[in-house]
This record gives sequence, C-alpha cells and structure tokens, in this order.
Amino acid sequence: MSKPVNVVFLGGGSLRILPIVRGLFRILGLFDGGSIRLVDLKVERAEAVGTLIKRCPEFKNVNCQVMWTNDLDRALDGADLFYLTTAVEREPSNTLALKASVEAGYLHSDQLSINGAFLAARAGGMVMNFARKMEKYCPDAMMLIFANPVAVFSAAVSNYTKIKALGICAGFCNHRWDLPRICGRDSYEEDWNVVAAGVNHLSFIIRGEYQGRDFNEVLADSLTPDWKPMPITSYNCQERIQEGLQKLVDVYRRFGSMIFSSEGDGMSHVLWQWGLDKNREQLSERLRSFDPVHTAAAEAQAMEDRFASYISAAHASQEPDWHTPLGQDNPFAADVNEISIPIIKALAGLEPMRITASYPNRGAVSGIPDNYALEYTMELFENNITPAENMFIPQPFHGLIASLSEHQTLLADAIAQKSGKLFADALEAYPMNRFDEKRIPFFKQMFGIFSDLAPELKEAENYLSW
Repeated sequence: MSKPVNVVFLGGGSLRILPIVRGLFRILGLFDGGSIRLVDLKVERAEAVGTLIKRCPEFKNVNCQVMWTNDLDRALDGADLFYLTTAVEREPSNTLALKASVEAGYLHSDQLSINGAFLAARAGGMVMNFARKMEKYCPDAMMLIFANPVAVFSAAVSNYTKIKALGICAGFCNHRWDLPRICGRDSYEEDWNVVAAGVNHLSFIIRGEYQGRDFNEVLADSLTPDWKPMPITSYNCQERIQEGLQKLVDVYRRFGSMIFSSEGDGMSHVLWQWGLDKNREQLSERLRSFDPVHTAAAEAQAMEDRFASYISAAHASQEPDWHTPLGQDNPFAADVNEISIPIIKALAGLEPMRITASYPNRGAVSGIPDNYALEYTMELFENNITPAENMFIPQPFHGLIASLSEHQTLLADAIAQKSGKLFADALEAYPMNRFDEKRIPFFKQMFGIFSDLAPELKEAENYLSW
C-alpha cells in the first residue's frame, strides 16, 4: 500500500521542475493526499512553476497540494523527499577556471575534474546545512542531489549525517538512449536491464540483458565492421550525440567494456587528449565574447529574461505548449524518463525500482572501501537501498576508478569536517597529472578564481607547497 508523498524541491523556481512533476503525475495514485513544496529565494519564480503545475493537463487527475515559499524549515517539516537542484556554477569563475584548466593541461567539467573539486568546496557547506535541517524536521526523508558534483555531496551527507542522500544523474536515462542508438534505433527503451559500477560519469556496464538476451550478444548483432553512428532526430544536438556514441563504441571494441553513459568528462579520463581538445574548442568559442565583468552581468540578465518569459507564460490566458516533446527544447513538456520518477515511485511503496545512482559503497562493489563515493546499480523500496549482487570494476579500469573515488571521498571528508588539509589531500589525489610540478601553480590559480570558498577550506593552499 502506497503512502502520500511530500516532496520538497529546493530551487523550486528551476525550469527543470515542471517537466519532472508532469512525469510524476502520470503515475496513478502517487500523489493522492501528498504535496509538492517549491522552495526558492525568489518566490516569484517558484510561484510561476507552481502555477504551471496546477495548469498542466495531468493536474486534474491528482489530489495534490502545491505550495511555494522561501521558508525551507517550513517546507521540510514532515517531508518524505528533498530534491536539491541548485546550480553551483556561475560566471565569471566558470570561464576563468576553464581557461586555467586548458592552459595547465587539465580537464574542465562540473564533476570529475579539479574544477569539480572547487565546485564541491563552494557548495559543500550549504548542502551539509540542508542535511542538518532534514535531521531536525524530516529525519526519515531521503535527499536527492542533482547538483554536481553529485557523488561528493552524496558521500558527505550519507557518511556524516543520519540522512540517506542519493546523487542522481541523467546518465541513468542516457544509457537507455545510447544502447538503442548503437543498435540503430533513435528511441528511449526501458527494456535494457543492466548492472553498472564506477564513479558518476564513468561507470561501466558489468552485465545486462535486453528482452531476455545478453546485452553483449545484442550489441554484437549491430556492431558490424562498417558500423557508424545513426542519424539523430529526437534531440537538437545530432553531432554531439553521434560523437559520444562513437567514443562509447571505440572503448567497447578496445576493452570489451561499455561505459554506462556518454558524459564527456567521464569518457575523457579514458580518452584524455580528446577531452582536452574538446575543452580547448569550448574555450576558444567562449573567449570570443567573454569579459569578466560584463559576461557575468549578461548571464544574470539572460536568466532574468528567461524567467520573466516563464512567469508571463504562467499567468497568461493562453495555454502553454503542453505537447511538443522535451527533446525539442520545450520547457513545458513532460519528462517521463527522469531518474527521480522511479525513485519517488519506490519511496512511495508502489513497487521496488532498480536504478543506478551515487551512494557510498557500503560493501556493494568489491575492492573499494565501504565509505568511498561510488555510482552503482541498486534496488530501492520505501527507504531501503539494496545494491545489486556481484559488482566489481572491470579491468583495466579498477585503478583509475579507485583513484577517482578516493579523490571524491576526500572532498566529501573535507566538506563535512571543514578541513583545509583534507581539501589539499583531495586535490593531490586527483589521478590525472598527479604530482606533476605544474599542478601547484594551477591549484593556487584556482584558489584565486574561487575566492568565495569558506575560510576553513581556503587553508588548503597552505599545504600545497611542500
């Protein structure tokens, strides 16, 4: 028997929320007697999202309260789930960090990179404060973290508070696009049942099946010598998707292991020069219009304009476009494939659901310490997390994944313990360019760019010269 679900969305004015809620509303009985609580410092944005939720076609079929507020304590009281979608990246630090990374020969991303480490340090204290509030107002609730680096935040909260925190990622849905596309079908398919393990953005499929057949046998039927990525019509980024598919297949053909999802920063740790080249192209494009002062202001204004348009749509008499698919950049579309949908379905007790998400190892993956940050396949039901059986990191990637996991775990420890020394240790533990003498000037430059770090974590700079 399912129970009413009360979900808190922090960053409740985010344009991601409406598509997710429309997808959730399509699950019969999920929100009967429950609530959706939108929390945002800019209440007018959350109000616009809430108004559109009430106007969407699915709302008439649910018995659900929708509220918006800037009072997180009030929203958390009695909640079952806390969904964190706050953005951590901002200008001008994002472009300045990209430039510094390219010049030093480091990958730039919001997850598996030195830049990702500094993003973790920037927002870690905030995430831990949210978890402490949950301990007070909803100690049995689960935290879903969509803000990168998700694995770091998940480990910090789960290892140092009473709250279970899952780091969730579009990668769970990506593989249900990637594998069909490799087989020549531009479609989302739930029939792919796979077990994966690694770190977020760089996990590997250990085993799996498709409609009762071993997934390697299914891939062998399609991966003929003349295989090429198929044309993509479902999303407006054909070349990027095709390039990602080609890299997945290149790695699979060489090592016999399929990367779980085609996120570029993960694959770049196996295809390092390719990743650096992509960052160099990105920097060249961005510098054409970059100015440290005006770019930040322009980005903020563009965001304000986007939300102003969204707010206008919420209060207009004309109905929004409820029907154009999400892949065609429609902010009002329903997202039926978002990873939080099976999670919330399982938490409500409707049925057990298998997902792949970030959570401390807890003995799930062999050869990795229990407290380490990992991503792996698990079954959820109510508030229980049960890892899939017999998980491991395939050769020859165990050492790389163990090092990236150590790096992210040390970041989580630094955040939770407010330790500059541990933050410095975490930077040193990043496995690419490890202990190269060029790393110290680069790390120090990053401290200058991320001047908003907590004083305790800024102390890390004192440990870099030794």
